[in-house]
Amino acid sequence: MGSSRTENVARNAWFAFITQVANILISFISRTVYIYVLGVDYLGINGLFANILTILSFTEMGIGNAIIYSMYKPLAVGDEEKIKSLMSLYKKTYIAIGIFIAVAGLCLIPFLDFIIKDPPKIQENLTLIYLFFLADTAFSYFFAYKRSIIVADQKNYLVTLYQQGFHILQVIMQIIFLILTGKYLLFLLIKIICTITSNVLIARKADRMYPYLRSRKVEPLTSQERKSIFTNVRALFLYKFGSTILNGTDNIIISALIGVTAVGLSSNYLLIVSAINMILQQIKGAFTASVGNLNAVADTRSKEQVFNRIFFLSAWISGYTAAGLYMFLNPFIELWIGKEFLLDTGVVFAIVLSFYVSQMQFTAYTYRTTMGLFVQGRLAPISAATLNIILSVALAKPLGLMGIFLATSIARFSTIGIIDPILVYKKGFGKKPTYYYLKYCLFAFATGGLYLIVNPLIFWLEVGGFIGLILKAVLMTILFNLGFYLLFHRTKEYQALKNIIKNVIRKKLKSLGMIH
Repeated sequence: MGSSRTENVARNAWFAFITQVANILISFISRTVYIYVLGVDYLGINGLFANILTILSFTEMGIGNAIIYSMYKPLAVGDEEKIKSLMSLYKKTYIAIGIFIAVAGLCLIPFLDFIIKDPPKIQENLTLIYLFFLADTAFSYFFAYKRSIIVADQKNYLVTLYQQGFHILQVIMQIIFLILTGKYLLFLLIKIICTITSNVLIARKADRMYPYLRSRKVEPLTSQERKSIFTNVRALFLYKFGSTILNGTDNIIISALIGVTAVGLSSNYLLIVSAINMILQQIKGAFTASVGNLNAVADTRSKEQVFNRIFFLSAWISGYTAAGLYMFLNPFIELWIGKEFLLDTGVVFAIVLSFYVSQMQFTAYTYRTTMGLFVQGRLAPISAATLNIILSVALAKPLGLMGIFLATSIARFSTIGIIDPILVYKKGFGKKPTYYYLKYCLFAFATGGLYLIVNPLIFWLEVGGFIGLILKAVLMTILFNLGFYLLFHRTKEYQALKNIIKNVIRKKLKSLGMIH
C-alpha cells in the first residue's frame, strides 16, 4: 500500500478507535440508566423498532456504494466536473429515498400488532414511539449524501469525528433528561435532533473542503455513465435487500416466536457485541477508501498482496475479540446488571459465532465492492436471508434463542462467505480462492485452540468483581496475542505489516522532531 494510503488508513483507524471507545463507555452508562429508569420492556421495543427501520432502509438500494465506487477514480485524478455530476445525482436520489422511507414506514403502522406478540406494559403509545423511530431514520437521508465525498477521498476520520462526537453529546443529554424526567419520548427526540445536526454540519464541512460542490453549473452524466451506475445500483439493491433482511430480522423473529422480553434480554448482549463490532468496523472501514484507491490504479499482484495482509490482520483482530467476548460476556453482564439478565452459554456462543463469521467476511466484501463487482454475486444475500428465515423458524423450537442466532451464522457463511472470495479471486486476481479458504480454516482453528488453552488459565485467577474482570481481560489479551504471534510471526503477511507499522511510527516521530 502506498505511503499516503497507509497514512490515511492509520489516521482513519486511530480516530475511529478513540471516538468509538469513548462512545462505548458513555453508551454503557446510558444503558444502565435506561434499564433502571425504564426497564426491560422498553429495551425490547427499542430493539424491535430499530430492526424494523433497518429493514425499511434497504430502499437506499446501494446507491451510496455505487457512487462512492464511481468517485474513487475522479478523486484520484482530480476530475472535479465528474465529481459534481455524481454528487448531484446522489443528492436527488437520497432525498427521494428519505421521502420513500417516510411513506413506506407510515404504511406499516396497521401491521404493528401482528409483529408484537406480547405488547409490553409501558406508558407511551407504541405507534407514537414508532413514529419517532421513523422520523429519525427518514431525516438521516436528507443531508447524508455529502459525507460520501469525504469518505471516498480517504478522509473518513472527519466524518467519524462529527458522527461520534454528536453521538456522545446525544447520549449525555439523553442520560441527563432521562434521570430528570423519565420521559422516553424526550429520549428519542434528542436522538432525532442530534442526527439532523450532525448531518447538516458534515454537509457544510464537505462544502468547505470541496468548494466546487457549491457551483450551480453541473454537467449531467452521460447516458452511458448513468446506465453503468444504475446497473450497479440494481445489483446492489438485491445485495442490500438481502443483507438487510439477514441482519435485521433476528429481533422481529424473536419477538414473534419467543416474545418481546427475550428481545430485551438479548439486546444487552447485542449492545456489547455491537459496540465491539462498531469499533472494528470503524477501524477496518479506514481501509475501504484506500483499498478503492489501490484497486483503481494498482496491478493485480499488489492488490493480492494487500488483500492477504488485510485478511491476516482482520483474522487476528476478529479471533481475539471473539474469544474475549465468549469468555467475558456472561461475567460482565452479571456484574453490570445482575444474574437475572444472563443468557445460557449456548445462546452466548451462537451470538459470538455470528459476530466472528461476520467479521471474517470483511476483507472479501471490501475488495468485492471496491473492485466494482456489484452485479456478480448479487443474489448471495437474498439466498442468505431466505436461508436465515427458514433456519430461524426451524431451529427456534428445539433450540430457542440459540437456534435463531445460530441460523444467522450458518446462512451467512454458506452463501456470502463462500461467494465473495470466489468473485474477488476469480475476477480480481485471476485464480481460485483455495489459499483463502485454507487460511480461513487455519485462522478459525487457531482462534478456537487458543481459546481452549487460555480460558482455563484466565479463570484460574480467583479475583472477583470488576477489578478481577479487568485483570483477567488483561491476562487474556497478553496470552491470546502472544499465542497468535508465536503461530504466525514467520508469515510474510506478519512481516509486511510489521514493516508498515514501523515506517508509519518512524514518519510520525520525524514529523514531531523526535528523530532525524
